[in-house]
Amino acid sequence: MNDQLTWIDRIIDVTGWRQASEDDADWEHVEAELGVGLPTDFKELCRRFVPGSFYAYLDLLRPTGEHESRQLLAAWSFCRSESFASVYAPYGIYGPDKGSGLIQWGDDQVEGQYYWLADHSVEPDRWPVVAQKYGGDPWHRFDMSTTEFIYRMIADPEFKPFTVAEPARRAFYLPRWQTIPNAEEWNALTNPNRES
Repeated sequence: MNDQLTWIDRIIDVTGWRQASEDDADWEHVEAELGVGLPTDFKELCRRFVPGSFYAYLDLLRPTGEHESRQLLAAWSFCRSESFASVYAPYGIYGPDKGSGLIQWGDDQVEGQYYWLADHSVEPDRWPVVAQKYGGDPWHRFDMSTTEFIYRMIADPEFKPFTVAEPARRAFYLPRWQTIPNAEEWNALTNPNRES
């Protein structure tokens, strides 16, 4: 088993996620439009987790907007606008005609944005994660897989400034169609003694 799949297994263990996998994502279309393949761990994570969010906080961009999830290609097209060029300095947005640049793969509930530093000359599974907590904040580069980054974000309280982990709470995954109507439900989902 490769290291990236181990991180997926860790994410499943820490969240207690036990739903059936999805197989209908059209990654080939997305990769053709981008002009580059995407990291296999991210595609596998999207396959194993239906559209939703980690800790009701971190959303992954998907090939389609099914179940109200955001589309990866739509986000990439939006970011490529010349009027936003300074926002992505010093990296810029990835384009098939460029050496390297950012491709967004996720965002969170407080304006955090998560990207790969994509480069067509580098194997996608080796792309670093580049993240920004709030618009205008400094960029942070992480030389790790997407799934390791996500695991650390939801399970490692020391992963500053991106952690949402609380030692007294258990991480969870919330499908798009499920809500948390009150504090009692939140406490049940984050209860460290909760059954998987």
